Amino acid sequence: MMNFERFEQIVETYGCAPARWPEHERNKAEQLLTTSAEARSLLDEHRALESLLNDYQVPAMPQMERRILGTLREATRASLLDRILDWMLPRSGALISWAWRPALVATLPLVCGIYLANYYSFGIDGAQNSWQEELYLISMNDYAEISE
Repeated sequence: MMNFERFEQIVETYGCAPARWPEHERNKAEQLLTTSAEARSLLDEHRALESLLNDYQVPAMPQMERRILGTLREATRASLLDRILDWMLPRSGALISWAWRPALVATLPLVCGIYLANYYSFGIDGAQNSWQEELYLISMNDYAEISE
């Protein structure tokens, strides 16, 4: 025999139609319905609730739907960096992919070298003469030639 708590769980989980109840417990649940008035009233309450839920229609909201779909489209749109990387490193197995990737890998040390050469002085004196100093030195050179 089935107890009322288990019958309540079955009705809440599977609904009011006995065809949707688990097969191995269906006969016990139907026997409880014939003997218990409490089980019948519970089933009637759930049938009324299911009827209300089945009759309820959600109103159409086309503006909301467009807004949500637009937001999803914006969220999935690739950024500029992603589009550039897809152009530079195509994902397909085409010939362009076969040629681009080794070329980019080969240029990577060159780019790193240019960056390092511009960023670090590597012992070269960074003090550069201004235009005024250059002109002063040129004028001193002229005086040196005149005096000889």
